[in-house]
Amino acid sequence: MKTITRRDFVAMSALTASAFMAGGCITAAAKKRPQIAAQLYSIYKIFWKEPEKCLAQLKAGGYEGVEFAGYENHTAKDIRKLLADVGLKAAGTHVNGDIELVGDNLKRTLDFCAEAGIESVTTPHAKRDSADAYRAFGHAMGLAAEAAASYGIKVGVHSTYHHFTTKYGGVTAWDMIYSEASPLLQQQIDTANTFHTGENLVALLKKYRNRHHSIHLKENVPTVAGIFGERPTDGGPVVPWDEVFSYMATETGCEWYIVEAEGKPASLEPCLVNCRFLLDRLG
Repeated sequence: MKTITRRDFVAMSALTASAFMAGGCITAAAKKRPQIAAQLYSIYKIFWKEPEKCLAQLKAGGYEGVEFAGYENHTAKDIRKLLADVGLKAAGTHVNGDIELVGDNLKRTLDFCAEAGIESVTTPHAKRDSADAYRAFGHAMGLAAEAAASYGIKVGVHSTYHHFTTKYGGVTAWDMIYSEASPLLQQQIDTANTFHTGENLVALLKKYRNRHHSIHLKENVPTVAGIFGERPTDGGPVVPWDEVFSYMATETGCEWYIVEAEGKPASLEPCLVNCRFLLDRLG
C-alpha cells in the first residue's frame, strides 16, 4: 500500500475544495443548517462564576454549543463533563496562535482539545507589521491546521478590522495570510469586524468558499448590546443577515454559527435574544 505523504494529503484536500467550488456542493435544500453556538467571551463577567447555570440557560434558549475563550484553570475532563452534563457541544476555542499553535505547545493544545471534545481552534487578532510577516503567519497556522487534521480538529484565523484596513500593494493583510497557507487553514469571518471596514461579506465568503468551519455572527458596531438587526448607534447599516444566510446555505463544511454580543458581558439576554433571531430565520 502506498504511503500518503503530507504533500499528497494537502494536494488532495485542495482538489476536493476545488471540486466543491466548481459546483459539486450540495444544495441548500439538502443541507442542514449550521448549529448555533455562543462565544463565551460574550458573558465573560458571569460565566465562570456560575458555569453550570449559564450553560443550562443557553441550552434552554436554543443554543447547541459554545466557543471558549479561556478555561479558568479547568482541565480538559472538566470541560467535557461540564458540557455533557447540560447537553451542549464544544464548537471551538480561541487561543493565541503565536504561542499555542507552534512548537511543542501545538501538540499540547491539540491533545487538550481532543480530550475536551473541542472541534476547532481559532487564533484572533494576529496583527503584523509587513506583508512578509502576514504571509509567514499564515504559513505557520497552515502547518498547525495540517497537524490538527489527524485529530479531526479544524484550525483557523479570526478576522479583525486591521486585516482589511491594512493593505500592501492593494492586497489586504487577510489575503496575505492565506496567500501561502495550507488549504486546510480555515477562516472565521467576524461579520462586524469585516462589514464595518466596507468589505462585501458575501463576496469575501465566496472568495474563500468552503473554508468556514464556523462564522462569527456579530452586529455592526458601535452598538450598546449587539442585538442583531438593531441599527448601530452611529446610524450605520446593520449586517445584511439574509444575504449572509442565503449564501452560507450553499456552502459545505460550515458547522457552526457562533453568536458574539460583547456589549453587556454581565448579562445573558443579548445572547438569548440573538439566538431567537437566528431560530426565527433559520429554523
